[in-house]
Amino acid sequence: MKYLIFVTALLFLCFSSINIKAQNIQVDPLLMQDLEVFKINEPLQLWLNFLKSKDDKKGAHYWNSKEVKKYSDTTYFQLKDLDYFEDGKIIKTLNQGTTVLSITKKDTLYKITSMLRFKVDDSVSTTPFIFHVYASIEKESGLLKLYNPFPINQKLMTQEKSFENIRYVFPKYHEFNKSLAKEQARKIAFVEKEFNLKLNYPTFIFTNNRSELYRLLGYDFNFQDIGDEKPFGHAFVQYNYVYACGNGEYFPHELIHLLINPNWPKAHTWFIEGVATYFGESRGKSLDWHLKNFKKYYLAHPMEDYSDLLSKRNIDDISGYQYVIGGLFVKLAYEKGGAESVKRLMTFGDSDTEFYLALETVLGIKKEGINQFFREYFNK
Repeated sequence: MKYLIFVTALLFLCFSSINIKAQNIQVDPLLMQDLEVFKINEPLQLWLNFLKSKDDKKGAHYWNSKEVKKYSDTTYFQLKDLDYFEDGKIIKTLNQGTTVLSITKKDTLYKITSMLRFKVDDSVSTTPFIFHVYASIEKESGLLKLYNPFPINQKLMTQEKSFENIRYVFPKYHEFNKSLAKEQARKIAFVEKEFNLKLNYPTFIFTNNRSELYRLLGYDFNFQDIGDEKPFGHAFVQYNYVYACGNGEYFPHELIHLLINPNWPKAHTWFIEGVATYFGESRGKSLDWHLKNFKKYYLAHPMEDYSDLLSKRNIDDISGYQYVIGGLFVKLAYEKGGAESVKRLMTFGDSDTEFYLALETVLGIKKEGINQFFREYFNK
């Protein structure tokens, strides 16, 4: 009973000193008990002030200046998955329901862990993310500021090695596999030669599994971490780096994006992904593997209509249409006229109309003839 009275009193004091005042922003009561003991009031208030900002631009006041300058005063917060509603307004999304769970400290670095949770309707709630950010004293201002987790987690959790003009960043426990890195370098060198391009010392960040990658990015839980482990990656062309998981030192698909995307910025996504898949595989599998996988699906669904091809998304959990069929179109163009024919595909623009115009001009495949083309190609 005395313990209950003590805790109640302590909670009252803590809530009195910490300014929350936001209906959907909460602090876990267990964390509130420990604020004074562990002297974590300041980083908590900093994070709450950020969350209470009316928009991302006003929130930049609480963020470190280097990241604001590097990205912008609206895109500095790089946990892009938190943009759950895809409207580009992360603070607005976090205001739908964020609970601060814990704050830990190592040296001068505070780790702030929060949960995004909001109602779907009156009876159902969802928790898509548990995530963390960091707070530390900014040298330039001498003030406590917020920091993205990804760069800091790299310093805490990874090692790096330069090999064949690529900077590899990977878990501290991992032993670097030169054989895989050499095979990746060989594939990249081939694409560089064919398209007369050159990578500019990119950073290749990889982990052994999906959960590990999400933790590195700053997600302690991510709703997309579900189902069978499949290799996947992403290219950040503007910043010359990629990350990947599940395939070790070998994920040429994303590095090819660093070569191709800047040089054909208006190319249709299906051709861009097709090039990356034809020359660099997709999710650890060759284009031929994916085509065989699609053929099984195609033969099992003989009545399916492909006249609205660009509306198609995924064949299954490893093969997507834009990668497989986009890769097939690039394969046909390359077999017809080498890299020059592939380049022609990528010069028509990114609209649906221009996609079909490219198919007809370069490969002689008309939009109204897609179903016939599939019948002839996959019934061989």
